[in-house]
Amino acid sequence: MNLGGSLAMVKERWQALSRNQKIISVLVAAGVLVCFIYLGLIVTRPSYAPLLSGLDPKEAGAIAEKLKTMKIPYQLADQGQTIKVPESQVYEARIQLASSGVLGGDGKGFELFDQNKFGQSDFDQQVNYQRALQEELRRTIIHIEGVQDARVHLVLPQKSVFVNDQGTPTASVALTLKPGAQLKPEQVQGICDLFVGSVEGLKPENIHIIDNAGNVLSENLKLNNNPDVVLTKTTLEQQKLQREYEKELEIRIQQMLAKITGQNNSVAMVTADLDFSKQQVTNTTNTNPDNVKVSEHTIKETGKGSTSGGAVGTDSNITTTPFAQSVDSSNFSKEDNTINYQVSSKQETLVAAPGRVKRLSAAVVVKDNADSPVDVTKIKDAVAAAMGYDQSRGDQISVTSMAFDDSLQKKLDAEAAQEKSAKDRSRIYIIAAVAGIILLALLVLLVIYLVNRRRSAQAQFEEEQEIEETFIPVGVLEAEPEHEIKDDKQEQIRKIATERPDDIAEIIKVWMRD
Repeated sequence: MNLGGSLAMVKERWQALSRNQKIISVLVAAGVLVCFIYLGLIVTRPSYAPLLSGLDPKEAGAIAEKLKTMKIPYQLADQGQTIKVPESQVYEARIQLASSGVLGGDGKGFELFDQNKFGQSDFDQQVNYQRALQEELRRTIIHIEGVQDARVHLVLPQKSVFVNDQGTPTASVALTLKPGAQLKPEQVQGICDLFVGSVEGLKPENIHIIDNAGNVLSENLKLNNNPDVVLTKTTLEQQKLQREYEKELEIRIQQMLAKITGQNNSVAMVTADLDFSKQQVTNTTNTNPDNVKVSEHTIKETGKGSTSGGAVGTDSNITTTPFAQSVDSSNFSKEDNTINYQVSSKQETLVAAPGRVKRLSAAVVVKDNADSPVDVTKIKDAVAAAMGYDQSRGDQISVTSMAFDDSLQKKLDAEAAQEKSAKDRSRIYIIAAVAGIILLALLVLLVIYLVNRRRSAQAQFEEEQEIEETFIPVGVLEAEPEHEIKDDKQEQIRKIATERPDDIAEIIKVWMRD
């Protein structure tokens, strides 16, 4: 069938419809067309991604005007604070905006000194150096994770030849954090160290850091330098370690009890007493009881002799009396003994690591079940083995069996079941609505199809009836001349009815029998 025949058939079918059928057909066709157009727009619509966020109205307006000039489509979100562009053009748009200077933050660092300017005073040189240093520090800070932008203000006093007149440099930093970001103390400490290493004479206590919410981030750094704060922080860390150790034991015991009593049928709590004191013990032991002789020194002198004459000396030998001789006899003896021994010993130094377990206490409560009573003794032995029970250390374990109050759990379960039921009902309603719309559309199409089919059958019947009404016996057609056959059919029927009424009556009888 050619195109002309198809159009003619469609036109014929359309004309065969009633007014109401035509209106319904137009509405259904329009609805289907709108659905297809909407689906096409959804499929072909580009996905938008944030280009910049947290913008001021002035900045957003300038960026929007620049995007219009660049012919890049955009969308505004978050009450105009966020600008979105097609995801495939995000990086290209950022590069073009940055190169055009619309994004701001295009301050110059040490590029200020790339061109020598004549006629500058020392004050101008000092101001330019301060501006350059501020911009260089800002560029470094914005690369820290979680920081979106930063403003840096430095106070650099002029140098003086007098030591007492030297000023104190200070620094202030205002950070704009990314949405949902929060700086860690280590990151704030890193920013502080960056300033201390970049600005001559700057001390950590003279650095002030705040965020876009007005929170003073450098306050914690100042507190860390206080000895009392450091001691308190150490105590808190020790308590945290103790709680983590207790939690680990509780998890181990709870996992074991879940296999024995089932889920939510037991509760275990552990208390650990940890010793965080640092101890160092030095022991010296003698490894060889038999002493080893290392050296010996012995001196022994004996003698026997006599002396005569006066006393030794000139005065004693010169006398005015006649010379007299005297004789004295004596015995001499000397003995000196020295013996050195080496003692063999072993010296050991034992350093006990902080965190030694001094005592453990565990409390276990098992749900009382009348159908199957709990063997408390076996559970106590299992818990003792799981937690590393040591009787010499003074550890304690308490295992009891009692009824649990599960009213809250039942209430939560009922609320969860009710919420799930509500979600299921809403899901069923949505499915039913969609199914109803689809069935309605199918019903409309079916009605249109049946009406068209009925119209087509009626038209075909009328056409066949018209052909039968124009039926003429062959004998009559043979008797009529050829030019009369080509005459008007109605005239032929009138003529036949006038001339041959009996034949017409026979034809009507045949029709009535059929």
